[in-house]
Amino acid sequence: MKEIYLSIFISIIATLETIPAYTQDDPYDIQKYPFVNYRANQLVLYGDQKSYTSLFEKLTQIGLKGEGKISIVHMGDSHLQADYFSGYFRKRLQTFFLGAMGGRGFIFPYKVAETNNPLNYSVSSRGKWQHCRNVERKRNCPLGLSGIAVWTEDSTAKITIRITDPNLEGYDFDRLMVFHSMGDTYFEPEIQPSAKIISVSPFPDQGYTLFEFSENIESVTLQLKKSNQHQKSFTLYGMNFDSHDSGVIYHTIGVNGAQIESYLTCDYFVPHLSALEPDWVIVSLGTNDAYTRLFDSLMFSQKIDSLLFMIRAAAPTSAILLTTPGDHRIKKGVINPNVSVVSEIIKLKAQEHHIGYWDFYLVMGGNGSVNAWHHETLANYDFVHLTQKGYEFQGELLFTAFLKSYDSYLSNQLFKK
Repeated sequence: MKEIYLSIFISIIATLETIPAYTQDDPYDIQKYPFVNYRANQLVLYGDQKSYTSLFEKLTQIGLKGEGKISIVHMGDSHLQADYFSGYFRKRLQTFFLGAMGGRGFIFPYKVAETNNPLNYSVSSRGKWQHCRNVERKRNCPLGLSGIAVWTEDSTAKITIRITDPNLEGYDFDRLMVFHSMGDTYFEPEIQPSAKIISVSPFPDQGYTLFEFSENIESVTLQLKKSNQHQKSFTLYGMNFDSHDSGVIYHTIGVNGAQIESYLTCDYFVPHLSALEPDWVIVSLGTNDAYTRLFDSLMFSQKIDSLLFMIRAAAPTSAILLTTPGDHRIKKGVINPNVSVVSEIIKLKAQEHHIGYWDFYLVMGGNGSVNAWHHETLANYDFVHLTQKGYEFQGELLFTAFLKSYDSYLSNQLFKK
């Protein structure tokens, strides 16, 4: 059955000359596969969900008036580091209404850390940089929200980042938040082009320096300044490419191999997340937690609790969504039996904490469905990761589930009137 209230809403805004029209004729038109459980494709929200109401209200303000901004933080593992899944969802949200491009958001220069980088920004560097990640068992470096860091003792080292996307324009920026080591013993960050900088503001409590520019630009070079002999090194935790434009800004946090525990050990997780002021936090973890022969359900449950407490400490009014991991094979090609257990625990935790969940495991088709996904070139040869086509389809599924919840909100608003 066609979602009538969203259709009515689209018709209303499309007839108003001064209001940006919705950008897709049929947002519920999605590829059909016999193995996908489309009926299960919905966000399940517990409690009174004032946070989701606030999120939907802000989205409506963006669509109807072109005012306001929504900040979304999506964190996870290798399924997010490449930014295919989250990147597609980002684009769908940012093109939901005309003029909803709020900025590229938080990124990390993965290439400098010698790992795979998303395609929608390019990275080059000079000098000797070292790196560490939250998945390393023996590490002696502090980490932030990104779960990965690069550092150097070379004051002449540089990193250049260009925010690009050949398929979508609008990621130029006039605000840059550099998350970095702060204190008397660290080099200071400088940004080129310096001629376009109108203000530099340090925020030591949240671990970043804000650079504001006189006009929108597409690339910057981070270089270092050594003011005295006590300054020995510099650590970069990530950068947020933002603008004063209204719309949706969507931050992706991902580290290959990450488990829930990986983020619990990140020293500056709370202040960094707080600095992004998220309206919505999406957590897509659990695959690597389940990828073991010795899965401990009690320990996994406790780790979810700990992560949610950290998120609440950073963003007490934010909407939160937990997503379940997809079906996959474990060693020797056997379907991983832990995934269904992990999924049930995640759903239970969503209920206990009065937040939301999206059951991708069930939507995907449940136990053994990865075989069908692989047959349709949606899952990779390792039967764990998806192909780019598969991740984009996953993003489309999540976007459709989100629209259903937004449609429900709109219908309630119509009934109230």
